[in-house]
Amino acid sequence: MAGKAKRPGYDELAGQVAVLREQVRALKEENHRLRAENARLRGDASEVTQDAEAAPAPPRGRKAAPRWAKANVVRVSVRRPRKPRAPVPGRRREAPDRRMVHALDRCPHCAAALRRGRVVGRRQVITLPVAPVEVVEHVVLERRCPGCGARCRGTMPDLGEQVGSHRRVSWQVTALVAVLRTRLRLPIAHVQWLLAQLCNLRLSVGAICGLLDEAARAARPAYEALLAEARASPVVHLDETGWRQNGRTGWVWTLTTPTVRLFRFATSRAGTVARALLGPEAEGVVVSDFYTAYDQLDGRHQRCWAHLLRDIHNLTEQHPDESGLAAWAAGMHALFAEAVAWTAAANACPPAERERARLRFEAAALVLCRAEPAGAPHAALCQRVERYHAELFTFVADPAAPPTNNAAERALRPLVIGRKISGGTRSASGSQTRMVLQSVIATWEVRGRDPQAEMLTLLRAPRTPRLELAPL
Repeated sequence: MAGKAKRPGYDELAGQVAVLREQVRALKEENHRLRAENARLRGDASEVTQDAEAAPAPPRGRKAAPRWAKANVVRVSVRRPRKPRAPVPGRRREAPDRRMVHALDRCPHCAAALRRGRVVGRRQVITLPVAPVEVVEHVVLERRCPGCGARCRGTMPDLGEQVGSHRRVSWQVTALVAVLRTRLRLPIAHVQWLLAQLCNLRLSVGAICGLLDEAARAARPAYEALLAEARASPVVHLDETGWRQNGRTGWVWTLTTPTVRLFRFATSRAGTVARALLGPEAEGVVVSDFYTAYDQLDGRHQRCWAHLLRDIHNLTEQHPDESGLAAWAAGMHALFAEAVAWTAAANACPPAERERARLRFEAAALVLCRAEPAGAPHAALCQRVERYHAELFTFVADPAAPPTNNAAERALRPLVIGRKISGGTRSASGSQTRMVLQSVIATWEVRGRDPQAEMLTLLRAPRTPRLELAPL
């Protein structure tokens, strides 16, 4: 059996108490000394004097803290009142068109009548009511004179500013249909559904097509004016894309300037179409890609560097191990970047200096391409550069000409999306209607004008019958 622990005796307990008292005394002295040191650093002379009597002197060999030293101050976090939140921008209050008040007429406790009151809650609901169309019927009456018995018949007013001569749908609806079909690229069936849902206006597909044709006929003078303006521009972008007409392949050609977007449908992709579209009076710089149909065009030319650099990039991805191809591609990129940088810095250079710079860059491009072997993977691209070297750096000599054909590519994008949605057109007249409306509406958008307001102005203007557009 294990023995119990022996209790300490009196002498042992007295010794432990003495040790603890000595430790308490030492801690008190250290506490007084630290308080005095802290008060001296804060500059509290009264506390320093008061604690100096009780606190022992600091041990020798310890340097006092300098006067410029900052004491460690314990920061106590103070709970400040919360700032009010700023109003949410998405929940701003609108000016109400109709106000509905919800209040009790009688007290639910004593049934006394309640009047006036203060606002304790508010909530706005934004709704879109269906606005039915307004059908205005003009009636002509014939009245008999009670004095002489003559019949007096009224006359129908001229409604040319409101509707066509043989139509009952107003010009305002016609302009809306043209914008929905062209700017939003909605199929005709979707335009029909939208008018029925929002305006309670039910039109057949044939009626909508008739409205589009009417809008195109009204916009043909503006279309021809845009064509003349594009031909007279100092710089014109030229491009084409595929288009389906009645199941057959055709092409949409575009003339693009900074302020004009013009489109024309043609059944051919030959260079004669480009010549006919530009016309004999065109004298500006033609910006295009490397399609051989554009070789028939006269005058100055700027080939698209974006197409060339894209082909170079695709070729380097196909042959990643060709060191010669990689070096040549890096040289072509560096040459183009140098030409662009020189053009950006040469704003005030005279034309003669710009022409010398253009010849210098052309010579550098020829040196890069002629130094490559004939059997290299990029031999075909080198031949392209040698063939069109005189048309690669026109933008250096002419600051108005851009180095790429991105303007024409972006102009064709809405038609390309519309082609993917609807698949094209079904007749030659439908193609002409689509090209005319796309040209005028896209141009209005570039110029910052309201397409619906501009179309309504054209529809209300008096006009004479015009011939159809000549095919290309």
